Amino acid sequence: MNPYLITALPVGPGVLAKLIRMIPIQSLDRPTHPGRFSPREVLAHLSDWEPILLERMKRTVADPGCLILGVDEEERAREQRYEEKDPLFEADRFAALRFETMEWLSELSDDDWPKSSVPSERGEMSVSDQANLLLGHDLYHIQQLCDALTPSSVGTW
Repeated sequence: MNPYLITALPVGPGVLAKLIRMIPIQSLDRPTHPGRFSPREVLAHLSDWEPILLERMKRTVADPGCLILGVDEEERAREQRYEEKDPLFEADRFAALRFETMEWLSELSDDDWPKSSVPSERGEMSVSDQANLLLGHDLYHIQQLCDALTPSSVGTW
């Protein structure tokens, strides 16, 4: 297991919660790049996907080698109405859900971490790979929210 994983997992939700509060209200619904989520949708996406990703890891431990079917993120965003979500509520929800993920991961045995499944969109991944993917997913969306900050919304040097 990555020795920094458990201590790093709460960092993403904390940084994202701070960033969403720094983004001007008029920018909350403006995607930072074509085809990407708006800042509001980013927080809805993260809080929506945390339990999905946890369930994938749980399934991997319970049924090593299983196939895990992918989910269409754009379709899910429409179904869950990400564009209507309160980003501050979703930031708090994401942090709470991440805590549940961390609790579950901290209870794994050394024999559980290398167990793997086959997510259809990525190929074979161990529980360790899936847990570390959470950190990369956080960073991807942290960068996206950083891109949404305007020069007037942050202090200058």
